[in-house]
Amino acid sequence: MKKVLLLSMSLVLGFSAFAQQRVTKADARMATARNTKELAGKEVAASTAAQFAPVTPSVVNNRYQGDLDFADVMWTTYDLQSNHYVANRMYQLPNGSVAATTTMSHTFSNTNVPDRGTGYNFFKPGSSKVFDDGEWIFGICSEGGGPEDRVETETMSGWPSIAQWGERGEILLSHGGGALNCYTREIAGEGNWQFRGSLPEYPEGYPYNEYPTWPRVITCGENHNIIIAVAALQHSISSNETDIRTVMFRSEDAENWTVNYTPLEEYGYHVGAFSADDYALGANGHTVAMLFTGCLTNSVWMFKSTDDGLTWNTFKVWDNPYEGREFDEEPAWGMDDTLSMPMNGSIVVDNNGTAHVALNVFRMAHTLDNEPGYFSYWSGRSIDGIVYWNDTQGGPIASEDGNQAHACQLWWDDPENPGYVIMHPDSTKWIGYMPMYNDANGSPISFDQNKLYFNEYLQKLWGASAHPALAVDPYGNLACAYSAPCTAREGTDATASSFYLRSIYVSYYNVDEGYWHQLEDDLFEPVFDLAYADGLFTMAVPNSINPGEYWFGFQADDQIGFSWGTNATQIETTENKTWVMRVIADPEMTGVEEAINPMTTTRVYPNPATDVLNIEVNAAMASEMSISVYNIMGQNVMNKTVNINTGINCPSISTSELTSGIYFVTVKANGFENTMKFIVK
Repeated sequence: MKKVLLLSMSLVLGFSAFAQQRVTKADARMATARNTKELAGKEVAASTAAQFAPVTPSVVNNRYQGDLDFADVMWTTYDLQSNHYVANRMYQLPNGSVAATTTMSHTFSNTNVPDRGTGYNFFKPGSSKVFDDGEWIFGICSEGGGPEDRVETETMSGWPSIAQWGERGEILLSHGGGALNCYTREIAGEGNWQFRGSLPEYPEGYPYNEYPTWPRVITCGENHNIIIAVAALQHSISSNETDIRTVMFRSEDAENWTVNYTPLEEYGYHVGAFSADDYALGANGHTVAMLFTGCLTNSVWMFKSTDDGLTWNTFKVWDNPYEGREFDEEPAWGMDDTLSMPMNGSIVVDNNGTAHVALNVFRMAHTLDNEPGYFSYWSGRSIDGIVYWNDTQGGPIASEDGNQAHACQLWWDDPENPGYVIMHPDSTKWIGYMPMYNDANGSPISFDQNKLYFNEYLQKLWGASAHPALAVDPYGNLACAYSAPCTAREGTDATASSFYLRSIYVSYYNVDEGYWHQLEDDLFEPVFDLAYADGLFTMAVPNSINPGEYWFGFQADDQIGFSWGTNATQIETTENKTWVMRVIADPEMTGVEEAINPMTTTRVYPNPATDVLNIEVNAAMASEMSISVYNIMGQNVMNKTVNINTGINCPSISTSELTSGIYFVTVKANGFENTMKFIVK
């Protein structure tokens, strides 16, 4: 009953709070066509911008700022991190360590960026597991640190993807030099990277001689020992035609790979439907999920495996009512309504095997004339939002009016006020949206549609709110960070006086309540160095080890646009920082009232063990700790009790009397516990 009441209250507050949040314009459903997309050399002219009426602050406008730790961990002059969005560029080990990657270059004037490659930094927690007590192994940029060398040494490369590999190692994929290359380390953050060779170039029967690009990698299995990767094959047929195919790789040793087309092949959508960076991966245990989104003429697909990527089940996340229709068909094929559709996507898998998806929204329409090859799309406040879906819902994202073209529509015509639109922010469906701020006097800050920056950003964002990055904690609570314009910082920087700078915002999902707390939790607000920054390309640790704790990353730059982007709007290259932030959510948002389990940082070594197994535990307070050992059949073969003190402790047990094989040790103290696998030689 408690869960039902909480959900009902949230929905009542959500719908009533937005009754006065209106946007005025006769055709506000289509808002603004600030720019156009070219197809087959055709172009559609932009229409005028929408005007917005003042809005009443929402009751969900909670400005909570929890314990927030942050660091600028890398810098790069190459700021074009992705075709659309980034995924699978961070991970966390069970001991609390975090790895982060980015495409890095320190060249300021050479557009060939000969030093381009993978930037990498690694966070080691300290004895108290407080952020400030740990360290980034290459330091942080604001203190003169940050990595200077790229991971790859043999070729110009970049666009990395990284994951845990094995019990304590890591694996990295990046493309460049005519190959998709693999690197590993036995112990994450330590020693030299080992080049494991290039992945297969293409499946049998592929008609061209190309190599895969834009990889995503994830690991699964009993001990992160099975590797799944997705990439794109791109072959240029002519100046305006490219053969693009999605491919999947699987390996159990990082050297021998099977390669085939992804499960999209069953539907014929592995060719020409999804482009580079149109995919993201999630995994947890033996469950793997792959998300395909970003195709204007297709639906959003998710494929899920519960046997480490051997077999796949199919899910439609969003059903495109015009699936398979080509924009160059003539005569115009009768899209009689604008289509609210998703673009950027993120996916995670929780401890129960449920896959969760976040998608940003924009709106588009086929040009209704006799000229083929046209479509227009719009991005603005009245067509904004980050939409949520999970695979327990039983079907694709649904529309409240029964029209599938509106399934991803947050803003609707106000029947009581013709010419206005209002939000229907169902908090079970919508994660967030562009924030609405008040000034120092409590009055709403006006919104100027013309100050939304587009140009090449348009091709990376599509929606006003974009680049969602999901994270899930061990309890199944979710957090989603995304990039959106911030009207509260209007005019803070001379270089951005004509545009809204973008911030990174976070909303939270309480698994017990079943809905999102749609917050304006601005990660930039407490950080002075970000007061004049523009935030893009959000990424996340997909599976955090501590309840209520989430790690997010993003690129921040004090210049609007990309120096070496599509239109090169920056006059000169600048230092673009990659930031990583650790967010401890408000317990009201996640239901995590108890202290973070300190036992999750416990580790055992050496592993494999011969005579002695050491157990390193970081205790929040002095107490007794029980140690229980079980064999692979689940039989209890050893018990021991020791006294531990506050801080780091290293008790040990003798393994000399245990036969060779796999065992599990469970440690319990202060009401917390953790189980770890170890091997006896």
